[in-house]
Amino acid sequence: MRVEIVDPTVQPVPADWELFRKQQGLIAAWQADALTTVAWCSTRPIRLGIVRDGGQVAALFTGEVAGLPPSRGRYAEPGGLPPAGWFNCRLPIGFTSGFAFAAELSERDRAAVLAAFEKALRRLLGRRCLGIVYRQVTADLLPVVARRSRPRLTTAPNTLLRNRWSDMDAYFADLPRDRRRRLRKIQAEAGEGTRVLAGAGEIDPAQAGTLARATLRKHGSSDAPLPARYFHVLGGEEGVRYFGHLDGDRLLCFDLAFDDGRRLVTTVTGSLDVRDGGRRNLYFDLYLREIDYMIRHGREGCEFGKGMAELKQRFGCELIPQTAVLAAW
Repeated sequence: MRVEIVDPTVQPVPADWELFRKQQGLIAAWQADALTTVAWCSTRPIRLGIVRDGGQVAALFTGEVAGLPPSRGRYAEPGGLPPAGWFNCRLPIGFTSGFAFAAELSERDRAAVLAAFEKALRRLLGRRCLGIVYRQVTADLLPVVARRSRPRLTTAPNTLLRNRWSDMDAYFADLPRDRRRRLRKIQAEAGEGTRVLAGAGEIDPAQAGTLARATLRKHGSSDAPLPARYFHVLGGEEGVRYFGHLDGDRLLCFDLAFDDGRRLVTTVTGSLDVRDGGRRNLYFDLYLREIDYMIRHGREGCEFGKGMAELKQRFGCELIPQTAVLAAW
């Protein structure tokens, strides 16, 4: 097997990365240009790995080198690495693991691909890297990365709403009466005087970047904000879906979601503060618009991501356990 690991800020991403992503139906968060944009604005150095077997791509990997101590408030230097740290194997945007195998690979083949990537990463980063932390690992993926000697840590769960309804009336009928009344009222009020985005393919990149940045600040997140370019490179990409509200041409709120034909996966969110002209409770309406999209398009479910689990459970979501697995050298 041959492994290629690149720093997308100083090296081109191999052309077969995109070919594999599209053939395997990976969400657009795996798009090479999108990941390159994230790498340029990340506080941690991001690396992309591609494993080939006999000339064919067998798997993609992505993650970030988290330094010890962690960097704060500064962009990672292109081509640079911290003196010491761990490789966090996870998809930078979203709530999923940082590896994707060719669908036809057996469990044994996947284990061999994983071992080849680990060996190549250890050779590339040397002693400055203490090992890999596989993050956002779900139960079905644990057999691939877990070993008896590898510590595991249960992390915050993802949230998933499984589709079991024929239409929104059926969905509302499953909710407790008081909650149903409140959500119907919110939905009606949210549509008054606004233009609704419900599965649109594009959005104004500059406004989206501004709202996403403001939302990160509001929640005190240490993550680097996404620039307008991130939303620009996703323009026209298959499976990119936006849900939101506009007052005229002014964006009030939005969710960026990815539709892979099976599930709708929500990721980046942004909203205008009420003090700046925003409106209350619009994010509740975004959930309802996404649920409606899921039902109308016959998707198996909608992933609403980590955080605010109790709130999302009120919409009918279940918690999907996730684990971090530590592979020390």
